[in-house]
Amino acid sequence: MLDLAARRLGVPALRPPPHPGGDAARAVERRRLGELAALQVRVPEVLGESGQVLLLSDIGETLASRLRGAGPDERRRLVLAAARALAEVHARSGCIGQPLARNIAVDEAGRIGFLDFEEDPREVMPLEQAQVRDWLVFAAGVSRYFDAPERELADILVEALRDAAPPVRMGVGQAGERLGVVARIAGRLGERARRIAGAILALRSAALGGLLALACLGLAWDYAGDRQLDAVQQVVDYLD
Repeated sequence: MLDLAARRLGVPALRPPPHPGGDAARAVERRRLGELAALQVRVPEVLGESGQVLLLSDIGETLASRLRGAGPDERRRLVLAAARALAEVHARSGCIGQPLARNIAVDEAGRIGFLDFEEDPREVMPLEQAQVRDWLVFAAGVSRYFDAPERELADILVEALRDAAPPVRMGVGQAGERLGVVARIAGRLGERARRIAGAILALRSAALGGLLALACLGLAWDYAGDRQLDAVQQVVDYLD
């Protein structure tokens, strides 16, 4: 269903990768942990195996847990640190796949790490699209911790995307344009959809520049109506 929604909305970065489960998922996670560790990305060390589960080292409290108890300044600092860490992964020719707040770790020294690698988006898309996907998932995931993500996230994302490869930056902007339908009909899909819509607007503004994003806001999706609702709901559910 999500694959159909991604195609219908014209956002290939949201195509779902295989999620095999069992031994296959464990093998994917072990491989991805090794690949990212080789890129000097902070990920758990594999300590052993128990049945179909990898035993992993502790690399800190989840970002989600830290954000739940954070004030505005601390929240911004944490999200900015995570965004910078994600940008650094991309600069090293890597991708994360599911950089949601619950899959990002923060240790006592403030170092950012990443968790949960049972799927590999590169199985269904090139690296550049996988990096676009990372930004969509990250921004949508942290949007739940901001009252007005379209404003509060925008400056964070501008800094994080500043040195992104041009194809990735353009891909983020194009995905933001395509997903503008979420912003236009978010009121019909609830509060969570509204915040995800704010994250999409923030991403589009950061990637394309505020004036261009505003100029594009009313284009392409003016006709969005009930026939887009199913596809949009699929995307919102996935990004949540």
